[in-house]
Amino acid sequence: MDRLTSPFEDDSPHRYLIALATVPVLLFALYQYLLPKPIPGIAYNPSAAKSLFGDVPEMIAEVSQTGEFRVWCAKQVRKMNSPICQIFIKPFSQPWVLLSDFRESRDILTRRHKEFDKSSFLSDGMACMGAFHGIYMTDHKFRANRQLIQDLMTSTFLNGHVGPAIYNKGSELMRLFEMKVRLARGRPFSVKKDFEYASLDCMLAFAFGRNWVDTAVGEQVKVVGGLTEESLVIPVSVDEPVDFPLGEIVDFLKSVYEAPEIVEKTINAIMPKLQTWWWSQQGWYKKIFDDKEKAMKAQVAIGIKNFQQGKIETGVEHMLMREAARAEKEGREPDFESQIFRDELFGDIVGGHHTTSGAMMWLTKYLTDDPTIQSKLRSVLHSTLSAAHQEGRLFTFEEIRHAKLPYLDAIIEEMLRINAVPVTREAVVDTTVLGCPIKKGTQVFFMSNGPGFLSPSFPVDEAKRSDTSRLSKRANDSWDERQDLARFDPERWLVRKTDGTGVTADDVDFDGAAGPQLVFGLGPRTCWGRRLAHMEMKVIIAMLVWTFQLERTPPELSGYGGLEGIARVPKKCYVRFVKL
Repeated sequence: MDRLTSPFEDDSPHRYLIALATVPVLLFALYQYLLPKPIPGIAYNPSAAKSLFGDVPEMIAEVSQTGEFRVWCAKQVRKMNSPICQIFIKPFSQPWVLLSDFRESRDILTRRHKEFDKSSFLSDGMACMGAFHGIYMTDHKFRANRQLIQDLMTSTFLNGHVGPAIYNKGSELMRLFEMKVRLARGRPFSVKKDFEYASLDCMLAFAFGRNWVDTAVGEQVKVVGGLTEESLVIPVSVDEPVDFPLGEIVDFLKSVYEAPEIVEKTINAIMPKLQTWWWSQQGWYKKIFDDKEKAMKAQVAIGIKNFQQGKIETGVEHMLMREAARAEKEGREPDFESQIFRDELFGDIVGGHHTTSGAMMWLTKYLTDDPTIQSKLRSVLHSTLSAAHQEGRLFTFEEIRHAKLPYLDAIIEEMLRINAVPVTREAVVDTTVLGCPIKKGTQVFFMSNGPGFLSPSFPVDEAKRSDTSRLSKRANDSWDERQDLARFDPERWLVRKTDGTGVTADDVDFDGAAGPQLVFGLGPRTCWGRRLAHMEMKVIIAMLVWTFQLERTPPELSGYGGLEGIARVPKKCYVRFVKL
């Protein structure tokens, strides 16, 4: 029987040649498929669109040196000369969109929150924070958590419970500074940890009140109070900094420091969910959150006991009261053992400590480097709080909380304007921004350090704006973009009532809507703790300027380089104080 043969048997060399020719074509097709896919109509870096890694190599090269992603992003906006542009940061994913137009950003954040919501990559990065409201979309969980803490930003709670605690902690911080000034003998020293510890103690007082006994600043006072000039290494040069030893803080306070570091690293991970799972198996990770759980359970237990006895003072106790009221309304038993109490308060402590301490460092640096503004603020404080000044004493909390200080408000607002990090949202539906198509799942970064904020705005065709943006009242008509917008100038935020140059409450009003501001976000996700942060900054910075002359430090100890995370904080914060 004749053998059956394949029609291709004699063409096997040709088959291999065809295969060899096909592989490169397939690989090239795969390469083209994996290349970044620009969104039509939005500016981008052409060379980045031709690389599998997009803008990543250029971004890493700069951010590894500066520590600031927002600065690199602002450069892209200026380079592309457009209020909206796109960057390719996550390989094989949709581009990230940068929007540098305050009017459109405000419209999206306040009126289009059904189209844009919490960025999923941020939520994934914050998974370690558990049932904290900040990780949720703007849904029933987000609103339920916000309802639990809604009493904690009332004037009654802030002025009656938190404010006096902030005042006491500020006074303790001033004593610590006085000790260091005496020992340093005119030399500079770092106050970075001091502000961090003071803000941490303020947040602990906010959450737990006198139920919490371990403090951070108190430990530093003990350590520095036990030092002598002989026990310190005092540099020969008066421009060399004195390095003060740090007191040990308890494990729970360490967890407050370490949790945001985990969040920041996870957000930047290629696979954040996998990284969170892997880290959660590690002993060091477990210790951080075991310490957190141990402390939070103990404080909630104390809070429950106090609440049941009718004592409602602390943040914990107000949350328990709110849960009891909600449970009665819903016809159920209150769940005082819920994980939500522990996670929500821990998240508030972490967020408030990290952001406000950095803000106070920036304020100290600006006031140090501009003696005119510093002197003007001190004069305003003395004239407004005249009784305390005439009696040669520090003002009381009641005096400072009732004082109208528009110039101090303007100093704080200007510092926040210059150092805001981008607000991020994710498109939850297919939509448009400035006439450009934005697909569901696209990350949009609302830039606050580029054109429209630190330099003049780009012109925008009104026809490209959303309907709600066109119909909304135009803001910032009095904002003068001909000035140097990158310069620290608090008087941008003041409305003059009289002729002259005075900046007391008789001369000027503070207008918080005078210019573009995104530092606290806008709309339903506006930063919940804004009033608390402002109170802390107002009290402690007023104390600082009242008590000390802030002298300039050498250039190598100064500068405005920052590190980005939950907030932008200075890389270094050295001071040279002179007791007044």
